Amino acid sequence: MNSKIVISIAVIITIAIIAFIFMQDKITEEQTSTQFKETNEVGNMLEKIKEDKIINDNSENPYFPKDREWIESGPFQIDRSEYVLGEKIFVNIINLPKNVKGEMIFSKIINSTHSYEYKKMQFDGSKLQQNFYLGFTLNPARGLCTADMLIGNWELIFDETVYESLKFKVKNQIIPGMEKQYKPVC
Repeated sequence: MNSKIVISIAVIITIAIIAFIFMQDKITEEQTSTQFKETNEVGNMLEKIKEDKIINDNSENPYFPKDREWIESGPFQIDRSEYVLGEKIFVNIINLPKNVKGEMIFSKIINSTHSYEYKKMQFDGSKLQQNFYLGFTLNPARGLCTADMLIGNWELIFDETVYESLKFKVKNQIIPGMEKQYKPVC
């Protein structure tokens, strides 16, 4: 009778070991397939980047980012005087006096008397200020339907301060690979 119990226990342990091995194989297989899937996604993205670079290099007007110039007005700086569609403006705020408060207004110059306010942002020297990036995008709700509406002369106004506005230009060029983001939306 003891031999029946020992044999039963041995069979149960054997079955448990076999089940455990099969589960480990299945888990390993799932992890491997996920890793291959992620590798394929990264590979596809790298391939797209290579294709975009070839297209850019062979175009009539290839895109090369301008060096940073750091245009300043008091404690405010932007990194360039010209941007292309898809580039972001880097706004740097250095040592803003504690008593200075106001609004930054990103405004497209329409003519000598009119402009379009694209974005307003508050600043307050008594609070921690952070540098930031701002990109220009189409937005049908705000009437920005085509890339042409973003191209041209702009200024960054520091409302309620003595600081002069910073002028910059958005050129009629798109960073390669970002063309879809600037197709008409209205």
